[in-house]
Amino acid sequence: MTNQKEKIVALYVRVSTGYQVDKDSLPFQKKELKAYCEHVLHVDKKRIEVFEDAGKSGKNTKRPAFERMMGKVKAGKVSHVVVYKIDRITRNLVDFSLMYDDFKYNNVTFISLNEQFDTSSAIGEAILKIILVFAELERKLTSERVTDVMIGRAQSGQWNGARVPYGWDWDAENKCPVHSKKEAPYAKAMYQMYLDGGSSVTIRDYNNSHNIPTKRGGEWTSKTVADFLRNPINKGAYRYNYRESARGKRKADEEVIYMEGVFPPLIDPEIWNEVNRRMDANHTRKNTSAMHPIRKNCNVFAGLIVCGKCGSNYQVTAKDRRRGNGFRPSSYACTGKYQKKHCDNLNVSDVKIGPFMINYIAAIIDASKSRRFIKDTESLERVILSHIDFTDVAGISESSLQDTIDLLYGRSGAETLSGKPVSKDGKNTDTTEKKKELQEKLQKTDRALERLKKAYLFDDDAMDEKEFLEMKTKLEVNKVKLENSIKSLDSSSISENVDQAAFIKSASQFLISHKINSGGNIEYSELAMMDEEAMKTLMNSIIDHITVMDRHITEIVFKNGLTHTLLYR
Repeated sequence: MTNQKEKIVALYVRVSTGYQVDKDSLPFQKKELKAYCEHVLHVDKKRIEVFEDAGKSGKNTKRPAFERMMGKVKAGKVSHVVVYKIDRITRNLVDFSLMYDDFKYNNVTFISLNEQFDTSSAIGEAILKIILVFAELERKLTSERVTDVMIGRAQSGQWNGARVPYGWDWDAENKCPVHSKKEAPYAKAMYQMYLDGGSSVTIRDYNNSHNIPTKRGGEWTSKTVADFLRNPINKGAYRYNYRESARGKRKADEEVIYMEGVFPPLIDPEIWNEVNRRMDANHTRKNTSAMHPIRKNCNVFAGLIVCGKCGSNYQVTAKDRRRGNGFRPSSYACTGKYQKKHCDNLNVSDVKIGPFMINYIAAIIDASKSRRFIKDTESLERVILSHIDFTDVAGISESSLQDTIDLLYGRSGAETLSGKPVSKDGKNTDTTEKKKELQEKLQKTDRALERLKKAYLFDDDAMDEKEFLEMKTKLEVNKVKLENSIKSLDSSSISENVDQAAFIKSASQFLISHKINSGGNIEYSELAMMDEEAMKTLMNSIIDHITVMDRHITEIVFKNGLTHTLLYR
């Protein structure tokens, strides 16, 4: 730290006009200040440094010498700042109070010769506090004047500078919002859609699927739709001072300025009122507790479901109504639905996914215990399908069955069990050559699908139903993967190599702990109600992802890379 006696004494001088410079005002100020330092402060001349702003106004602090001096103050290199008159350093009381905060923080004494102002004395400090009181008063008066002006503008229908909302444009000539010729029809349609039984979600989906952009050109969310429907400007009212900032918390009602009939209504006020009444009712109904206590939601398959059409992940949309036993299944939807591509893959629920997956896992456990009786893929398929109570499953792909037999007997020949990470969507490095190669493979896959369909439909001896379904499913899955790889070639490995039988062991322990035998059908809802968190832990510990297509599970990829492809009629 710099010793106090080693710090400089800063003499600040300023004149605002060339005339004052010519009339020796600057030399006069410097002479008086140096004399004061020599005879009163008894400062060594080597410690004195003059900061001089010639021809600079005192209305603000944007002055080269002043900024240079304040830099040294903040660096702790200054012991005193001495001026001839207070107005030489600033004429703005607010600037002065901010400047003095820096002085006080860095232990700098401020002295003004003309006003006999020296903050090292009690009187000087008292005078300073009086000045700061007036500075604070000036700030508050200025704020009040600005607020009064803004309120006055709002009351007279003048816009206060915020971005105009959707459905409105800015009229630069009249300086006010006007109905947007482009957006107004869509804005009115949204209110009508809500009146016709829609919701912020259905309106969001409609806008995104029909390429109707938001005000900023982005995609709609349920919140942006709700905010639009709630905005009172659409019925001609003006609301000002509503939030702390653009997206800050709401202010108290007494601070909000709200005036009806300021602008020409974009939406009939009666329609606006009815839509908002329904939104209030829906919000109240959604947050009303039922007979069962509200508990933190647990969504067992959250993050595990992948769309078989567009490759997007599924997200949780809601907890369905509570069943008689108290179980509330989760619903999941493709995130592609809420984007411009608007995927049309169907939603899925724990009601179907849960029983299928828990019984499928139980079937593999049963197969592992009975492996000495399983000699081929057909016998393995019979064991697994005997646990699944869905008649539309035609079978399991031959490669999936063979890989499972290899796992059960400890073989390592299958590529999926070799320890090589399996890609969730088949993506590879982003190169022009690779993209070209993928496009060629996609074209070949399309041609193969057409030939397969023709062979099955027109050649009675070509193949049986299961063989056709297996080949068709394999080609369709490959097509989806190729399409997704072309869209984005970033690699995404699902996992490192895992002990090949680890998932069987963990699943078995879970089922045994709940006293469930693998030989019979398992009631998923009862098991989930017993311990839904444990069910979620189980699924996440052994499943990497599940691919769904029109509510059918078409592919199950386990953590160790084992993949089961299911065939449907």
